This record gives sequence, structure tokens and C-alpha cells, in this order.
Amino acid sequence: MSAFISAEQAIARLGVTRATLYAYVSRGMIRSQARPGSRRRAYLAADVERLVQRKRGRQDPSKVAAEALGVHGMPVLRSGLSLIDAGELHYRGRPALTLAREATFEEVAALLWDAPFPADAAPAPTRAAQRKRWAKLPFVAAAQACLAHASADDVGAYHRSPATVRRVGAGILRALAGVATGQAPSRMAISQTLVEGWGVRGRGARAKLEAALVLSADHELNASAFTARCVASTGATPYMAVIAGLAALSGHKHGGHTERVAELVDEAGEPRELLAARLRRGELIPGFGHPLYPDGDPRGAALLELCEGRGAARARAVAEAVEELLGIRPNLDFGLVALGRALGLPRGAPLMLFAVGRCAGWIGHCLEQYEDDQLIRPRARYVGPAPGEVEEAGLR
Repeated sequence: MSAFISAEQAIARLGVTRATLYAYVSRGMIRSQARPGSRRRAYLAADVERLVQRKRGRQDPSKVAAEALGVHGMPVLRSGLSLIDAGELHYRGRPALTLAREATFEEVAALLWDAPFPADAAPAPTRAAQRKRWAKLPFVAAAQACLAHASADDVGAYHRSPATVRRVGAGILRALAGVATGQAPSRMAISQTLVEGWGVRGRGARAKLEAALVLSADHELNASAFTARCVASTGATPYMAVIAGLAALSGHKHGGHTERVAELVDEAGEPRELLAARLRRGELIPGFGHPLYPDGDPRGAALLELCEGRGAARARAVAEAVEELLGIRPNLDFGLVALGRALGLPRGAPLMLFAVGRCAGWIGHCLEQYEDDQLIRPRARYVGPAPGEVEEAGLR
């Protein structure tokens, strides 16, 4: 959908008269702007849709609630962190693509946390024996073990003041970077920790990792962010919220999807033939398309543009073949895998980049949820047998 629609489209969508539409505009409920070369005005589609959903909620609250919790449903929680509008992602009103080019990851974390990044926050210390043991685990399990250990030694984390949450959040980011690289956590910039820990070489490598972290930082109320907010709403510490967020991220429909993308990129053979074989088998093509970006995920495109050299050739060939055959473009998952191949990163690095970057958003959501101080407790729409039906059927 275009960002702005005509008066006729708005009237049809809302089911109101032209006078009512103008009344909505005058009351600030729908924003409008002049159409170039015309005396007529265009109306912000997001505002129109918000009013439509509000009317539907009054008519059938249960239906709206069910749709809200579905895949890419209507909004259910207030947040000032990120916005997807007209095919672009913004962090607190600033374009994420611009931030990926011009800002450091810590600067974006500070933007999301609405305060300077606590550069002096000490990461939780780890012992060499612990790091050796964690290195044998998958990344998410290792990260969760590390944070659970850190949580036990950080009683101050139960004090949920914004300053404390930011201090804990900075330590968590550094701990995750340490787990990703197998190194002891440090106060270095996160991207520098990854560069040194992974031994990354090449022109502009650190800036490219910085861009990947920034573009992964937040994405509205995705499954892992919602999970983190639910945990934070109970009064649990940021450590527990991030541990829960990591669990959600690990699933193959979320951050774990990067592993499926890696298998696609690494599959031997000519890309068009491989894609055709997958399609004949009824398989989906991982790493392409996104319902919130009908014209293509700008994060995936931005990361693919950063990929250079022989390591990225295969990923580029796959992306070109998919767009030619199916007309769909790479999303963030594909972009992270492609960048990992271009920089020669460890195989699991795309998920690690995703997790470290998205953790900045999880902490931002924790800050919002602690301030809101409300327990997230949706109701279930019961569809089982009515009371008494089981006994009447002779079941005990």
C-alpha cells in the first residue's frame, strides 16, 4: 500500500462521507498533504487503517484480538522504538538505512534506549573454563548459560530504574559479543570485539559489521521482542528477558531461519536449477520476501550491497536467480548470510549478528515495559468442550 491514498480511497476504506473524512483531518486523526500539481489532498494510509481497526474493535473485540496476535497482525502494544512505513524502517523517527551508514551500533543503542550508552558499564566476568565449556554449545544455549551465570552475580539488576537497565543492557551486549567470539567480554566497541574475535580482514570490514548490527537492532513487535516484553512485564530482570528473547530468536521461523538460508547458498549446483528443483518439491525459498515490505526488505538489499569479492559471488548469483524467477528480493536473513560469506565469518555468525544486534531492541522494549508497569496477560479464546459436555459423553 502507498503511504498516501486519495480521498475516494480513504472514504471507501472507512465507509464514511467526505464530510466525516474532513472532520477526521481537522481533529488531527488523519494526516494529509497536498498532491503535487493538484489542488486535491492525499491522506496517510496508516492513519486511515488505524481508524478502520479501531472501528472493527468496537464492533467485534474478540476478532480483532485474535488477528492482533496472528502473523504480522494489527498493533497490540504501544512503542516508540521502531516504525515500518512506506517500505522503510525507522528507529525513533530516523531512517535505519541512514543510521547503518553513519552511526555506530552503540549510538543506535543509545537512540533506542533514549540516553547515552553506558560506556563504563563492566561486562560480567567469565572464567576460561566456562568459556571452554560454552564453546561446545550452540550459540543461543551458550549465550543463555552465560547470562544466567551473570544474572546470579548481579543482584542490582533487580532494581529496574532506567539507568540500571541501561547498565545491565550494555553488559549483556558485551557478554553476547564475547560468547559469539569465544573471548572474554571487554569494554571495546561491540563491532571491534567481533572483528578481533573472528579475525576479520578486508577493507571496511568493521563498518560492514556495524551496519549489520544496526539493521538488526529492532523491528517493531516481532516474536522475540514480544517475548522479551512479556517477561519484562512480570518484573523479571533484563537478563531473564534477553534469555527469553534468545529462545524465541532461535526458532527456524525467526533468527534460526539464517541456517536454512546458509544451506540454500551453500548448496552445490547451478542456482536456477536448484531453485527449480526446490519449487517442484513444493519447498519454500528461504531468505526472500517479507510481508511488511511488499517491494523488498531494504535491510537485505543494503547488506547485499556491502558484499564484495569471491565469497559473496554465490550469494549474489542466488539472489539474482530468485528475483528473476519469482520476482522477490532478499530479506534480512539472506543479507546476514551473504555478508557472512563475503567477510569469511564463522558459519553461525549470521545468527550471532542478529542476536547481538536485536538485543539492543530487546533492552529498549524492557525499558518501555518497565515504565508502563503493566502485566501483559492476553485472554484465550476458548474453543474446547463446554462445561459438562465431557461428563455427558460418558468420559471420566
